[in-house]
Amino acid sequence: MIVERGSLTIKTTRRFEVIDVTQDVGSWVESLGVGDGLLLAYVPHTTAAIVVNEGEPRLMEDIIQFLRDLTKPGAQWKHNMIDVNAHAHLGNIILGDSRVIPVTGGKLSLGTWQRLLFIEMDGPRERTLQLVFIGQ
Repeated sequence: MIVERGSLTIKTTRRFEVIDVTQDVGSWVESLGVGDGLLLAYVPHTTAAIVVNEGEPRLMEDIIQFLRDLTKPGAQWKHNMIDVNAHAHLGNIILGDSRVIPVTGGKLSLGTWQRLLFIEMDGPRERTLQLVFIGQ
């Protein structure tokens, strides 16, 4: 069994942002020279998330609008008395901080339209995406 660890740095430029990280993550996996296994992509932040979905630009805008509508930035959330980002914490709870993706023949095994999307909800910030490959 092989276990490989790595990370990517993601610099966001807006409060809400959806960034397609599929190519960077796929390149990292391919650089390992591995066969089959699983990739864990983990965001060690409570105000960002990682999802698998289509990377079409208008859909990415819809994702942001959906999150704004659902989490209501600027609402009277109790956490906003400490730090005005309760909406981002709530978005993280809904979307999640990790994804597991199959790796087949040393490549990410995603569906035709599937992409790995990093979602910023409290930017701009410098973020880390942790990667762990487990396999052969």
